[in-house]
Amino acid sequence: MFRVLNALLPRHKPFCLFGAAGVGKTSLIHQFAGRFSNHIHVDLDTPSDRVLFEQESDPREIIPALSFIKEKEIRGTGTLIILDEIARCPAAIRWFFNQPEPVRSKPTRTGGPLIIAISSVITDEMTTLMEKSTSSIQPLYLPPLTFEEFLIETDDLPALEAFRQIPIPNYAYERLLNYFHLFTLIGGMPEIAARYLATRSFSGLKTIYENIGQRISDSINLVLNGKKSRDLALDVMQNSYPFAASRISFSRFGNIDKGSREIKRSFHALEQSFLLRLVYPLTDSCLPVKPDLKKFPRLHMIDTGLVNFFSGIQRPLFKVTDMNSLFEGQIARQVAGQEITASGLYQSGSGSEKPPPDQKPAGLFSGYGFPPAPLYWTREKAQSSAAVDFVIQFEGLLIPVMVRSGEPGRLRALHQFVDSAPHSFAVRLSSEKPGIRQCKTLRNKTYYLLNLPYFLAGKIPGHLSGFIKYVGT
Repeated sequence: MFRVLNALLPRHKPFCLFGAAGVGKTSLIHQFAGRFSNHIHVDLDTPSDRVLFEQESDPREIIPALSFIKEKEIRGTGTLIILDEIARCPAAIRWFFNQPEPVRSKPTRTGGPLIIAISSVITDEMTTLMEKSTSSIQPLYLPPLTFEEFLIETDDLPALEAFRQIPIPNYAYERLLNYFHLFTLIGGMPEIAARYLATRSFSGLKTIYENIGQRISDSINLVLNGKKSRDLALDVMQNSYPFAASRISFSRFGNIDKGSREIKRSFHALEQSFLLRLVYPLTDSCLPVKPDLKKFPRLHMIDTGLVNFFSGIQRPLFKVTDMNSLFEGQIARQVAGQEITASGLYQSGSGSEKPPPDQKPAGLFSGYGFPPAPLYWTREKAQSSAAVDFVIQFEGLLIPVMVRSGEPGRLRALHQFVDSAPHSFAVRLSSEKPGIRQCKTLRNKTYYLLNLPYFLAGKIPGHLSGFIKYVGT
């Protein structure tokens, strides 16, 4: 997890670390604080820390007041100031995000302290303030653990090294597949993964899952006003887990007797709490990326472990050998989407640049430090149900990715995409070992299929380079 900051963080630029409740934001920032000679932690969950921002009229006095109240010396750039759960204090939001440069009470030769914030939600006010071109605040996003990070936590160095090889060695396949099934079962929430890996037991995990669910529920209060709106959002939240990685309709979603507009507003609040993503499909097989907002979106939840627990489907996953055979591949798509999303974050450099308007994905998470959506494709026909599970942007191409088992001849949606694409490359994620096949579409177009075990979903771009070079020779 620490690589999020190492990869994305300039040394002395203020930032806000976003992420769902339970992904380990505060723990990570306290590790980061070890780089500094001292730090001041402001817990805006507590009234005593909020009152300073709510009562102080002069923004220049905030830092000296923090130093006085917390009894911590300000040591120029050697001091880190942490505003934890900033969304709970609107006055602190305005003080933090409105500054084109960090507010410093007394400039020094070494500069002022680094001021950062942590938030489990992104409010409408935050979004508006981040849109300002004068804002110097860098938004960063922390996802749950990736499979690679999960392997790091297992302390199985040989498995980790094998996972990082391209191609992976055959002798490591079974062990990595078993680890991935375990990762899919329990998910990437750090506290849950740490408890399981420490005890090798599922005992006690139920309470942690429930606590995380409750904390996410509590965060919804920060983005919705009114009890009725919050109750509806919680109802939508409870009904969302069984629809992970599935296309949905807002009208009477989950048999909730509410209109599309109200349901959509609830989903937006759940997106603002980082619990899920609404992803609209592409209908073109080449760039630029243009999601079709008139079609039904697909629902991607933040973590497969939460999906399994709150959907009550952990038990069927215990002894599964091929996740594509379970629930019509739904869980395999969910965990693959989770890995693809995180891999897009780590490959995007600083992540803070605004994407070109013609390539900006729809939704709340468009640029500004957030990971790209796990894109997918469907035909232009209004009633079409055929879909390519994922589409990866790679070297100016849109590469189709199917999460399926079985013979390539059965992948009709993939054939339709390949027939319309200006290239002949495709990827399939399954429980099978890596391999390359030459295939033909139903219209007799020759294409090359790269088969990867689904534990490599987050490593697709790295494997594509060699694959395209190999089949192109």
